[in-house]
Amino acid sequence: MSKEETILPQKSKKLKVLKFIGIATAGAIAVVIIVITSLTMIYPAILRSAHRIDNPYGIDSMEVVEIGGISQTLHFRGQDIGNPAILFLHGGPGSPSIPLLHDFQFELEHYFTIVHWDQRNAGKTYLLNNPAEVLETLTFERVLVDTYEVVQFIKNKLAVEQVIIVGYSWGSVLGTAFVQAYPQYVSAYIAIGQNVNSRENKRLSFEALLEAAQASGDSRHIAAVEALGHPPQGKFGEEWVSYITNLQILSQRHGFSADLFQFAQLIMTSPYYTLGERINFLTSGADRLRYQMPLLEFMFDENFDIRNFGIVYEVPVFYIMGELDRQTSYQLAKEFFEEIYAPFKSFFSIPNAGHAPMHENTAEFNRVLIEEIRPFFNNVSI
Repeated sequence: MSKEETILPQKSKKLKVLKFIGIATAGAIAVVIIVITSLTMIYPAILRSAHRIDNPYGIDSMEVVEIGGISQTLHFRGQDIGNPAILFLHGGPGSPSIPLLHDFQFELEHYFTIVHWDQRNAGKTYLLNNPAEVLETLTFERVLVDTYEVVQFIKNKLAVEQVIIVGYSWGSVLGTAFVQAYPQYVSAYIAIGQNVNSRENKRLSFEALLEAAQASGDSRHIAAVEALGHPPQGKFGEEWVSYITNLQILSQRHGFSADLFQFAQLIMTSPYYTLGERINFLTSGADRLRYQMPLLEFMFDENFDIRNFGIVYEVPVFYIMGELDRQTSYQLAKEFFEEIYAPFKSFFSIPNAGHAPMHENTAEFNRVLIEEIRPFFNNVSI
């Protein structure tokens, strides 16, 4: 056999291998495309259809309303508008709850009518306006008045006299302030991940992280945490933003902060955000921080403490805290709760959960709302 005849079969074999690799690669890409399409288009549609509100007394309504001089988005869902109404104040600031509600809310809709609101420069509201112009109006006082206007809209739409305020994380700061300023419109306050003192939260979070890193025995991880150090001092600014970001990244290893991959999966499977809105939310993290700076400055002011709003409440108070919450310290929340004077108060610890108990232990979180809190309203005028 000639040299040329030997080379030709070898080339033929290589071409076959390359062709096989090409077909396999194309197949893998096709599978990825199918999975992504299913997650982003098909699954949300199926989810929405499976949980549509069929009860004629129910509500499923996305509303664009003028609040505080700008267009803002509200979302109403519930199987019976005769149930107690909840206004869910999301975290962040700037982290809307509408694209996450499908992970925990459907069961609750049989017992409550739940309203979510994308606040100034958050979620759908962010996309409805010029965020730079909205930033010029963004103060804690302005968002507090926005909350008042939202509550008035809910009252009129649902024909109720009062609403339950649920404040989550940043929303617990806004919720506490609203409940204390306008108790006549509130039937109860429910805190999830109550923020008592933002700077102290970060100090305690760092110390817990350092202890966990040292217990792990991983010298590189220990060095990274030690290099991060205690929270900065002085006025809130870029140094603080960098610190909070790095603390969150390092904390993920021990489950002290949200799993960003799972968070992204939840966002991308939301039935209540369009694909464009989901992508925008996941890719606009830096902008969302930048356009929330006045609220972050308020929350991380050296003099900020939830006690500044008072410890005497005119409405029932319920705290729901993940036992492992290190973003808004379980310890600080429990201590402050003991100081509160209210017509009725109750503290619920959610095991095996951190800062987001509604996502991390949904069954127990929902049980508390349905079995422990909802009966409280059976004989209360709402």
